[in-house]
Order: sequence, then structure tokens, then C-alpha cells
Amino acid sequence: MAVSKAHIKASNKYNKENYKKIQANIKPDVYNVINNYCNSTGISKAMLITAACLYIINNNIDISNITTGTDTK
Repeated sequence: MAVSKAHIKASNKYNKENYKKIQANIKPDVYNVINNYCNSTGISKAMLITAACLYIINNNIDISNITTGTDTK
């Protein structure tokens, strides 16, 4: 079923008013780990990132000295 131009316009307006974007450049091997986890658990990458960020913030976890390398375990 095709989506009408009015629906697209309404969706864009809603998203603009209710969401903010965060963009990150991620190395391919780290992306694959994230992608595989999301696929195996059935959650979106946005949900994983949001939950992880809020968990870190709400639990006062200091990640200031974590490297951004590709070591995933």
C-alpha cells in the first residue's frame, strides 16, 4: 500500500516536533556487534542506545576513561 503525500507530511511534522536525532560514526566491527545483538533480541538500535545511555546516566556510571576502540569483550 502506498503512503500518501499527506501522511508523509504529517509524519515528518510529528517527528520534527517529538524527536531529536543523535548521529555517531561507528567502526564496522562494532556496528556488526550492535546490529547482531539487536537482531537477536528483536529490539531497534534506537531502543538499545537509549536504554544504554539512560542506564549509564541513572546509575552514575563513569565512562570517561573508556576507550572508543573496537574491543567488544
